[in-house]
Amino acid sequence: MAKHFKAPTGTVDFLPDYHDYFTFVKKVIRHRFRQSGFRRTSTPMFEETEVFLRALGETNDITARELYSFKDRQDREYTLRPEITTGIVRSFIEHEMQLEALPKELYYIEPCFRFERPNSRTKRQFWQFGAEVLGESDPSIDAQMMYLGHRILKDLGLDDICELKINTIGSPADRKEFFEALANFYSGKERTLTPESQEKLAQKKYLELLDPKSEDEEILVQMAPKITDFLSKDSRQFFDDVQEYLNSFGIKYTIDYSLVRPLDYYTNTVFEFHEVGNKNKVLVGGRYNGLIEKMGGPNLGGAGFAAGVDRIISLMKTEGIEVPQKDELQIFLAATGPVAKKHALPILIKLREHGYHAVGVLGRTSMQEQLERAQRFNVPYTLLMGDLEVKKKQLIVRDMETGKQVWIDQDKVLEHMDGLLGAQVNLDTTTDFLGHN
Repeated sequence: MAKHFKAPTGTVDFLPDYHDYFTFVKKVIRHRFRQSGFRRTSTPMFEETEVFLRALGETNDITARELYSFKDRQDREYTLRPEITTGIVRSFIEHEMQLEALPKELYYIEPCFRFERPNSRTKRQFWQFGAEVLGESDPSIDAQMMYLGHRILKDLGLDDICELKINTIGSPADRKEFFEALANFYSGKERTLTPESQEKLAQKKYLELLDPKSEDEEILVQMAPKITDFLSKDSRQFFDDVQEYLNSFGIKYTIDYSLVRPLDYYTNTVFEFHEVGNKNKVLVGGRYNGLIEKMGGPNLGGAGFAAGVDRIISLMKTEGIEVPQKDELQIFLAATGPVAKKHALPILIKLREHGYHAVGVLGRTSMQEQLERAQRFNVPYTLLMGDLEVKKKQLIVRDMETGKQVWIDQDKVLEHMDGLLGAQVNLDTTTDFLGHN
């Protein structure tokens, strides 16, 4: 017996029903980004492995356990991208975008790959969308990024089930004093930590300790020193300004002092939208003023956010959010016999060119079998043609719900169907779901 193949572990097939959601989400994303002056960019699906090691660090969890790395036939090390920001920053530097008008506002909708244990929320291949603003450090940008994330979630019907948490992790100089205080605080409390957190403490990954893994760790985080106690005047003012801008937008948010980013190039603002009532992240972001310089570019600011498309679609389905879709078939053209099929095929093409979603002129089956097929396609109308209709230069229009049918002249088919279904236009020129090209 031949082997039955399945999709690789951690991957899924995107079936047509899923693409209804995927298409809608992409249209919402594109509209909001373009409205805000962002332009779309794409980077290669794989980069030199050193690119990610430089950006993320060799001891980061992603680089330590989740990279899909390989050697090519010339023994060069490459890695499938686990995230998009690093590639965009590499592209920014390579193409000298700092010589153009700044800041550079870029967005993306791209697949990523991580070798992690797959479950209902994580996959080894997943789609991610996000935005990067490169070349400027301004609290108004951080606030605008949060507003943009909020607006996209609102467009998708998820704003009521997502809440915004914000924090600041200050500058590298602020964190140096903060880390010393954390080291003193956790000294002697190692037994209270999970083995994973004990390892983080030994590696001096202090920010990651603020993401508790147990109830005991949650209590310790509440008791531990806060980064806000170590902020410089400039860092404190930056965070205050971010909050003032958010308040002017009328966006609800909560300051969460345990909210951090484990990568050392992050500075100042960090934020995330997560599901109300749990810690499931939906959209995360922050400022990373150290990344461009760390990657070998000029000392310029950067900020961005990212979200998993698959997770968002899963949330929409859970919440019962339906999306419009334009793929429903409207007409089935049934033709029996070689003569009828030759006359019916140009009519089918004419219907499609006019803008209708039409299928038919399929196989060598009887009229009854084709009507049964039309029912499975769930079309509202079926057009019937046989040798008699060819001679009369007519065809039959059958209402699939009522069973009623009428004879019409073949050259009147577009006019008649427009009367039944409404005048159509070529779908290439129609506007998207939001009313924008």
